[in-house]
Amino acid sequence: MINIRCSLLEAIRVNPTAYGQLLATSDYNNGGGSHGMLAYLHDIARLVHLGELLPTEGVKELYNKFHRFSNTPLNKKRQEKLVSQFLNYCKRFDENEFVFVGGSKLIKWEFSREARLTGRTPWVVANENAYFSYILVENDYDWKDELRFPIFQQYLADKIIECGTDEIKVGIYSLSRDQFEFKTYSEIELKEAILETGQIFSKVLKEYNKLKKSK
Repeated sequence: MINIRCSLLEAIRVNPTAYGQLLATSDYNNGGGSHGMLAYLHDIARLVHLGELLPTEGVKELYNKFHRFSNTPLNKKRQEKLVSQFLNYCKRFDENEFVFVGGSKLIKWEFSREARLTGRTPWVVANENAYFSYILVENDYDWKDELRFPIFQQYLADKIIECGTDEIKVGIYSLSRDQFEFKTYSEIELKEAILETGQIFSKVLKEYNKLKKSK
């Protein structure tokens, strides 16, 4: 059984054959890396949403976490910016009247007996209109054509929230633009994303098994 994280889907999509070779010829681990500044912001924001910290207390906690990084001018500039963006994010969250539902649930989606999609779901929040699921990103980018977002929508609707796929919007919060951005993928778009993801897994597995058998 091979595991592929959702966060790697887009990179693997470019060249699934090469990824199959990488898995077969090395001890490559597709797990997460070390905790960075943005990850700490993410952690503190979650505590604010859970009611364990006020935003002002969150700022103090952020600075405490940032002490772990080298005290360089570049780091200090980024940290000041992140703190400001964190406060703006908390305001936008409240303005949308969001209530934190949950998030960071383990994904286990078996596309075949040999291949499983893994990783973690984004946060899920809600207001009186719908469910929303999003990823905090530091810099804005064109995310709507990425495979992982329709995959998130389908998985959350089926396995986590247990609602219709049209009842949840997925997307990002851009810290640089101070803005939420959401999309609800259509049934056709969801099916196409699932089909393509399955095809990617098949290509990875084909190359992986070919090289493993040749050893």
